[in-house]
This record gives sequence, C-alpha cells and structure tokens, in this order.
Amino acid sequence: MALIEPAGAHTARMWEVTADIRARIDALPFLAELGAGTLDPEKFTFYIQQDAQYLVAYQKSMTTLAGKAPGADDLRFWAKSAVGAVAEEKAMQEELFTNDTLASHRVEGLGMSLHTAAYSNFLLASATYDTYAVAAAAVLPCYWIYAESGVAVLEASKGALEGHLYGTWVEAYADDSFTSIAREAVRIVEEACDVAGEAERERAVEAFRQATRFEELFWTQPMDDPADRTLI
Repeated sequence: MALIEPAGAHTARMWEVTADIRARIDALPFLAELGAGTLDPEKFTFYIQQDAQYLVAYQKSMTTLAGKAPGADDLRFWAKSAVGAVAEEKAMQEELFTNDTLASHRVEGLGMSLHTAAYSNFLLASATYDTYAVAAAAVLPCYWIYAESGVAVLEASKGALEGHLYGTWVEAYADDSFTSIAREAVRIVEEACDVAGEAERERAVEAFRQATRFEELFWTQPMDDPADRTLI
C-alpha cells in the first residue's frame, strides 16, 4: 500500500501504470545501502552532486509551472516549491558536505551526467511547452516517489540515524512535512486532470510514467563504476 494514496482516478492510474518501475525502485541497491549506511561514500557524493545540478532545472520548471497555474492556491504551491523547498534541499546538501568523508569525494567542476541532463531537459520541456496538467504530472514523481522512497530508506535504517553518515538525507525525505507536501502535489495533479481533456490526461499519465523512469535511472547511475559514467 502506498504511503500517499492517490487523490482520485487519474492519480490512481498513474500509480498503477508505474507499478513495474516502482517495484524496481523498491529493490534498488542504492536505496537499500543508503538506508543501512553501507553505501560507498563516493557513490552517494556523486548522487548529491548530480542532484545539485538537477535542482537548477527543477527550480526553473517549478517557476514556469507556477506561471501556468489556474488559481492562486496552485500558484503559491509551485512558487513555494521553487523558492523554499529548493533552498532547503540545497542547504541540506551543503550540510552533508561538512562531513569530511563525503567532502573528500566531492569533485570540483563535476559535469552533468547523461541521465541528469535527460531528466532535467524533460522537466524543462514539459513545463515550457506542455499544458498545465501534463507539466504538473511530469514533476509529481519528484514529490510522490521521493516521499515513498524516503520512508522506505528510513525503514532500512531501522531508525538508527545517530552517527549515520547519510542521516541528514534520510530525515529530510522521510519527514512528515515532506510527506504532507507530496500529498498536496498529488491532489493538485488530480484536480488538474479532472478539468483536462481525455488526450491531455493520457499525456499526463505518460509524463508521470516517464518521470518515474527517470527517477529510477537517477538512483541507478551512482552505482556504475566511475569510469563507466557518461558526463556531458
């Protein structure tokens, strides 16, 4: 059962069509090892540095999405995500690098990976060129999948976060406040699809599916040997 239930028929379908991808995400070694605290620090550091670059595109996408919002409440939600949520995540990442072990693996001027670039460009294109419902569905996995995975990682840690190398990350995404924000995003997408046409709803479902696949790839790429990663 999902931590965050679908808000209606449209988000239920999105959840259903991504069942295979989500099952693979649940079994990812990256997340299991992150929760257990056994993940190679180099791999986690690569992930965080890629995430920092992804956040630039994510923030631009949220800002563009806010401009398409049909009402004040939706506008405030996306605008707050673009400013407050991203700022908090960046601060969390910098806090992680106060740890000497992680800082020693930080690569100055690290390029963007192929997967990071593809995901970033997908979100930017959706926010810029597609309708509100489709663009909102494209960013929804950033909330929904992350919230579900954050709690799963917390469970893998067995609550032993004191002295946990990645405890700051685990706490951020397993936090009740993040779950609440993700639940609100699900509701907004459901309502956007309610007033959309049938063809637009189909594109929204497909956008959610593609973004969920990108989430999976984002968490598989750190596990590659550094020599096999494709940077652009």
